[in-house]
Amino acid sequence: MLKNYLKVAFRSLVKNKVYTLTNIVGLSIGLAACGLIALYIVEEWRVDRFHEKGDRIFRVVTNVVEKGQSVVASTTVGRPVDQAIKQDIPEVEAVVSVRGTSLPIKHKNRYFFDKELFVGEEFLTTFSFPLLEGNPKTALRDPYTLVLTESTARNYFGTTSVLGKTLMLSDTLSFTVTGVMADLKPSHMKFQVLLSMPTFFAMEGRENEAWFTWDEYCYVVLPEKANRALVESKIAALPMRYNGQEYRNNGMHVIHSLEALPSIYLHSSSLPGSLSGSAKQLYLLGAIGLFLLVLACINFINLSTAHQGERAKEVGIRKAIGAAYSSLVGQFIGESLLLAYLAGFGALLLMVLALPSLNELTGKTISYSVLTQPLSLGIGFAFLLLTGLLAGWYPALLLARFRPVDTMKGQAVTTKGAWLRRGLVVFQFCISLVLISSTIVVVRQLRFMQSQKLGFDKERVLTVELKKLPRMQFIENYEAIKRQVAALPNVQTVTGVNALPGRNGWSGQVVYPEGRPREQTLSLEVIPVDHDYAKTLGLTIRNGRDFSRQFTTDAGHAVLINEAACKAIGWTPDQAIGKSIETAGLEKGQIVGVIQDFHQHGLQTKIKPILAFITPAYTYSYLALRLGAGDLRASVSEVERFWNSRFPSYDFEYFFLDDDFNRQYQSEKRLSTLAAVFSGLAIFIACLGLFALTTFTAERRTKEIGVRKVLGASIISIVGLLSKDFLKLVLIAIIIASPLGWWAMNQWLADFAYKVELSWWVFALAGASAILIALLTVSFQSMKAALMNPVKSLRSE
Repeated sequence: MLKNYLKVAFRSLVKNKVYTLTNIVGLSIGLAACGLIALYIVEEWRVDRFHEKGDRIFRVVTNVVEKGQSVVASTTVGRPVDQAIKQDIPEVEAVVSVRGTSLPIKHKNRYFFDKELFVGEEFLTTFSFPLLEGNPKTALRDPYTLVLTESTARNYFGTTSVLGKTLMLSDTLSFTVTGVMADLKPSHMKFQVLLSMPTFFAMEGRENEAWFTWDEYCYVVLPEKANRALVESKIAALPMRYNGQEYRNNGMHVIHSLEALPSIYLHSSSLPGSLSGSAKQLYLLGAIGLFLLVLACINFINLSTAHQGERAKEVGIRKAIGAAYSSLVGQFIGESLLLAYLAGFGALLLMVLALPSLNELTGKTISYSVLTQPLSLGIGFAFLLLTGLLAGWYPALLLARFRPVDTMKGQAVTTKGAWLRRGLVVFQFCISLVLISSTIVVVRQLRFMQSQKLGFDKERVLTVELKKLPRMQFIENYEAIKRQVAALPNVQTVTGVNALPGRNGWSGQVVYPEGRPREQTLSLEVIPVDHDYAKTLGLTIRNGRDFSRQFTTDAGHAVLINEAACKAIGWTPDQAIGKSIETAGLEKGQIVGVIQDFHQHGLQTKIKPILAFITPAYTYSYLALRLGAGDLRASVSEVERFWNSRFPSYDFEYFFLDDDFNRQYQSEKRLSTLAAVFSGLAIFIACLGLFALTTFTAERRTKEIGVRKVLGASIISIVGLLSKDFLKLVLIAIIIASPLGWWAMNQWLADFAYKVELSWWVFALAGASAILIALLTVSFQSMKAALMNPVKSLRSE
């Protein structure tokens, strides 16, 4: 019996080739797209979810209370916070301190600049980063010890059996390898080398342990039944208890709050200092994936119900020879399941082919093994089962109820569900139109950000990271090195700077402007620079003058602020010139110039108040070179030759400012690419269904078309007859989708301080595109039906 059912099912699918192919292709594409998006979402979601104590680990962040509201100011805390928590809050099970550093590592006359962290002794017993070699309880206990990741150990030594071996840091410090860690699982923390915190204290001492020095990450572990709210309230009170006078003198009320470890990666995207994702983007991609799957399932169900009438005679014969109701239902549901699982196999092949492209686009390393894991296969099998049952159940019930007498006499069988099919077509095109209009808006916003005037000239600025150099040698010879670099061919100007556009300066620095009460403090972003800062970046001095070597007092005393800083203080640009201002590292500076506002950060944020003043070379993180109109490749080669001669054994690594600044738009660029791809897939799936339904309609109206042609109907009138019903549905979809698309994009654009306007033509263009695509899809089959010889369709009458 089962064999017979399979034969009938296979013959039926082969007979209706368009129906079968449309269903399999549409559902395969929908399943594959949804599956790929699901893989990406799961990969993002599982960041930091592997820690055994993950639900009890929290990061302490710093908040500044402004106008009665707590605003997260920094993901870092003051240096004494960890000790204060240990002493005052017994409910905390463990406290782990983390500090970033960039000490050059020397091995066999070669220098490495891997990502390093100073971490507390309990780091390896708190976080689940397993050691392949060494004892996690003691590996980071002593000064001048370090732990390497597995791949880093192989890179240095060619093996992971490296316990007891030594590495030189900063040319003078000998460190012993006390552990080798398995390569990192997805985490918001990125590192290749862990240095013991006692080393930091041995190098720096504890005299600089200031509450106002926010440069340490602090993590706490709470007991399983701890009252988080109680512990958080105690930690929140520590800054004002121990350092309240200094904070109040600066007009600040500082508290701490706790941030759950699993939420850091996806929900701290606005905070500096963390590798971060975007929960909102995952929600958006998840909705797109779900919509694509719904589109494919609609096609599947729509075509199944549309073709139910063609099986009427078959049902009549089966019932006449004694077929049971249940066997008929089982037959049609079985065919539906067969189609669903064929589509599932096709989806798996598409995912295998598309996975490398997904990894390249998202920067992930999702392996093929994920596709064949029992959980993945189980979810896929269950979903296909559900889809097949839903698609086959409704037409099976209708067909099984047909009266054999009516079908055997050749009487027309009226099939229900026309309104349902029309509604599903409208729904399909609604989704497609929302995706098309959203894609247009996302692409426009990305191009707007990339082409917007930024207030500085980002083109042809070659940048070298100074942390990847012998630090003291560079600092002591900075002026000579700068002169030598400036003398190279095609180099116009050179500047040392702490933070270039696209990078964070000294954020949240309290300043004291002249004439403003000290308790009414103001926070600015401070950028340490040298004399040629504005000239190299192409900044415009709106009022006053630029830094100049003709004024010997400029170094350490002259100040440049931007227009946003003037506005924040309450000055006009004219009033600011000559006023004094104080901040960290600048006891009393004088404002000599006002810079026209420029975008230090991406267009997602408003232009912030900025202060720049000249500082010694040890504060610089980058050396920026403005190149002339000559050959860029030749210019880079000249700089590289100089660098290799000046700093042998150190790799010459550089980037261009325009590329680095646009790095801030990677998320939007990725989203625009994904939206474009999935919008194309959505309209393709919708048109597949439209094509199949048009084919089905044309076949059912073959005799009607023949009669109309005999009576003199033109080809154009017949094409219009078959097309107008479907075009009406697309027009209804446009009316419904336009406000939905406007609302969705308005919500997305709310995250941008500088954005494009939502114009009516975006939705008009999306609607016109949908009408054109639908018209081409429908007209192809309509034209084919209209050109058919009427003799063939009428000779059976």
